[in-house]
Amino acid sequence: MTVNDHRLSWPDRILRMLDVTVFRLHMWVFTRRLALLAQGLPALLLAIGLGVLWAGPHGGSDPDLILRYDLAVEQALANGDLISAKVYVRKLVLLDEPGPRTRYALARLAEHEGDLPRAERLMSDLAPNLGSGYPAAHFWVAQRLMKPASPGVEPTSGERDVTIHHLEQSLQSPNDRPQAHQWLAQLYLAKGDTEQAAKYLEEAAPQQPALYLSLAEVQLQRQDDVRFQRAVKLARDYFQAQVVIEPRKVSARISWARVCRLEGKLNEAEKILRDGLAVSDDAALRQALTQIYLAMADRLGTRDLRDLGQRLELLGKALQASPNDPEVLNRLAMFVRYSGAPAEAARVKLRELLVRGQTPATVHLLLGSTAAAEGKWDESRLHLEQAYRLDSRLPALLGQLAWTLTESETPELERALRLADEAVKRAPDQPEMRATRGRILARLERWQDALTDLEAVLAVSRQAGELHAVLADVYSALGDNDLAEQHRALAAKPGGKPATATPREAPQQTPQQTPQQTPQETPQETPQETPGEAPQDDQPGP
Repeated sequence: MTVNDHRLSWPDRILRMLDVTVFRLHMWVFTRRLALLAQGLPALLLAIGLGVLWAGPHGGSDPDLILRYDLAVEQALANGDLISAKVYVRKLVLLDEPGPRTRYALARLAEHEGDLPRAERLMSDLAPNLGSGYPAAHFWVAQRLMKPASPGVEPTSGERDVTIHHLEQSLQSPNDRPQAHQWLAQLYLAKGDTEQAAKYLEEAAPQQPALYLSLAEVQLQRQDDVRFQRAVKLARDYFQAQVVIEPRKVSARISWARVCRLEGKLNEAEKILRDGLAVSDDAALRQALTQIYLAMADRLGTRDLRDLGQRLELLGKALQASPNDPEVLNRLAMFVRYSGAPAEAARVKLRELLVRGQTPATVHLLLGSTAAAEGKWDESRLHLEQAYRLDSRLPALLGQLAWTLTESETPELERALRLADEAVKRAPDQPEMRATRGRILARLERWQDALTDLEAVLAVSRQAGELHAVLADVYSALGDNDLAEQHRALAAKPGGKPATATPREAPQQTPQQTPQQTPQETPQETPQETPGEAPQDDQPGP
């Protein structure tokens, strides 16, 4: 560049340099022998090709290609095709090493191959417990944290917070948002944070309309009437449409009834469920109907005789819908589990209801159970026999009548056994039914059959002291005196009830005195137990 060049502007300088470069290149080409240039052309082209190949991987990977291989890995794993998944992961390694997609794919492959420690190490690097990482890895970690280590074990507050962190980080990707929103709402509800729970349910419900029911429950809890009314309407419209399309869809019908219950429309909820039972006699529908009847009973007063009659009528309907429901029998037991002036007043009211013809089967069952608890076997038998004539389907009634027949002045053991067999058949999951049958079998000296029933329920029975005493008699009759003595020792321990297989030695029991309480004011009181009668706070029936 000459001195005069410094006087030129920058664009002029650049043009001048290009002219010089082109001129020199032109001179170089035309001063060389073309034959030699042609001989070197293949080598020149090869060098250019190698340069392109070398520069290709280092010039940046194609994001669309990486995404396609990433999706191909997930599809292959979903299909259980590990061979194809490995091929796609290798291609990802070549394209994306060491990118987060590749490491996530490697972790997923390790998980499917059973190498969970390696998968967890890779995922923990991609999804730290503090800070932000790869969204899909955060969701993977959260998904594992949502599964309890063992059934029934609730996560600690710290574990719940870690799960919330991973789920919130996973929201950066749209792929797992619907499930993440639902889980976040669940976790915040567990923390008692209804505001955050409502926020995430609002996000999730448009994609999962069934969640409008949960949203309505949360908004009702928050006393946000405007948002509650909106969520309730959307939930009702959704579930009602589901039932119209598929009348046998039990879950939709139950959810529709739950919506009506939220709105206080209990009669409508009852009709929805009863219509469902007309189509399909489903246990879940019966349980839902039972809860509706209990809610109806709770809305009634406790002092007026008419309200008491309606309450008993509803509890009778609940008992018919779910004969073995502990909550129903517990409510019924509130009328018979106490003594003193309030208890006698309740009995008077029950007798008045009986005279009026209101819910006679239920009233007879309650009066018969009351008499049995006080050892008044003849009175108990009178009421229970009448209840049996009116409604012979209730397992609690069958079991109580069976035991009353066993304890009467003139026992009817064979009939008692038939009733106990029917009670066990109708309520096979209630251990006290088998306990009653086992006692009756012992009275009949059918020792081996009695042993089978009694030992099957001994570990879960609330009348273990009595059962140990009966088992002592059974083992003595079977000739195993060692086991008989062990059972007698257990029956004699404090808290045990030393009953035997002979009917006249069964202890008579008197309910606790609670003169200051009324039937509806004693939900926590534990009733006295009689043989063949389950503790009313925990499980129904004998």
